Amino acid sequence: MEIKGLHLIQEYSLGKLYEANGFLIPVITGSNIEMGEQYGALMVKEMQKTYDTLVQPLINTDVLNDLSIKLWVNRAYYGGSLRTRQFYDGVVLGSGWTLSKVVILDQIMEFGIYTAQLKSFAGCTSIASFGKHSKDGNMYIGRNLDWSPEFNQFPTVFTVRKPTDGSFKIGTTGWPGMYCTFTAVNDHGVYLDIHDGTSMGGSIVTLERPSILNTVIDLLSETNSLPALSSRFNGLQTSISIIFTLADKANAISTECSSLAGNRIRNAKKDSLVVANTFINDDWGLRKRETESNSLKRFSNMKERLQEQKGHVDASIIKDLMDLKLFNKDNSFKENGGSTKPMLQDTDITNYQTVFDIDGQKVWLKIPVPGYYADWTELDLKELFA
Repeated sequence: MEIKGLHLIQEYSLGKLYEANGFLIPVITGSNIEMGEQYGALMVKEMQKTYDTLVQPLINTDVLNDLSIKLWVNRAYYGGSLRTRQFYDGVVLGSGWTLSKVVILDQIMEFGIYTAQLKSFAGCTSIASFGKHSKDGNMYIGRNLDWSPEFNQFPTVFTVRKPTDGSFKIGTTGWPGMYCTFTAVNDHGVYLDIHDGTSMGGSIVTLERPSILNTVIDLLSETNSLPALSSRFNGLQTSISIIFTLADKANAISTECSSLAGNRIRNAKKDSLVVANTFINDDWGLRKRETESNSLKRFSNMKERLQEQKGHVDASIIKDLMDLKLFNKDNSFKENGGSTKPMLQDTDITNYQTVFDIDGQKVWLKIPVPGYYADWTELDLKELFA
C-alpha cells in the first residue's frame, strides 16, 4: 500500500513502517498479538534507544531494581485487560525482548511519577474549536505535549492500530515502546489526550489500580462517541491525577481526575475549550493554582487567542495558534503570546505538537525544538485507516 507523502522503510507480516519528515508511522494490522508482534519487529531498534535513554540509567543507579521491576511489570500485565496482555505478548515475539523489558519501558512514565524522578507529565496545552466557533462548524483540535528534553532524543511516533477483532482503529502520537494514547483519535472521530494533573489532584500513584495509561487504550478502542467515552470515565478511578481532553465531531470536554478524590467534567463554553494542567472546574472547591510550567498563563493566553479567532477557526488557524510562543528570549512572557516552549525556559519544553481535523480525518505533526525541528507534517487518516 502506497500512501502519499510517506516513505515505506520496512515491512513485517501485515505491518508496515513508514517515515515522514523524521516522524515514524508504524501501521499494524491483525489480532492484538499480531499487531504487537508487528510493532516489536518494526520498532525494536528505536525501542532500544528509548530504553537506553529512559530505563537503563535508572537500573544503573538502582532506582529500578529487580523487585521494583517485577512489581510494575506484574501490575501492568496481570492488572491489564486481555487486549493489553496480548499486545505485550506480541511485542515480546516481534522484538525478542523479555516481557519485563517490554512492560517496564511502557510503564516508565507512571513509574517516574511514583518515584518523583520526572516532573510527571509536566505542562501540556490543548485547544478545541467547533460548532459556531469554527469556520465551518467542524471540530479542530490543537495540542502541545510538554515534557523533558530527553524525549526529543528518539523519534516521535504516530502508531496506527487496525485490529481485526471488531475494535475500532486508532492513531496515537507517542514514542517508541510506549503504547499509551497520549494524543489519539479513533476511526469514529473520538479524540483523547492527556495532561499532568498532579499539581491539583495529588502526586499519588495508586498501585492497587490498573495503570490509567493502559486503560485509556481500551476506552478509545471501544467507544464511538463522546457521550460513550465520558460515561466510561464516570466509572473510573484513575491510578494517577491526570487531566483529559475528550472530543468527537460534535463536542469537547475536559475530564479532571484525582487519584484521591475522583473525577469532574468541565464542559466547553460557546463551542470552544482550552485545557492545561490546572483543575479549572469550580466544583472541586479549590483555588486555581499556577504550576511551575505556567499552566494558568498558558490557559489564559490560549483562551484569549482562541476567542480572537471566533468564527474563523480551521486547521490552518489552529496551527498558527499553536505556533505562538509563551516566552521571549529573555524569559519574559510574550505579549499576546501562546503556549509553545521550544526551549527550556521553565520546567519543560514542547516535545511535539499536533493539530487534528476531526471531520476531515487529517492530522498534522510538528516538533518545534531547535536541533530536532520538523515543520507541520500532514498525515491522511482516511488512507492510514483504510
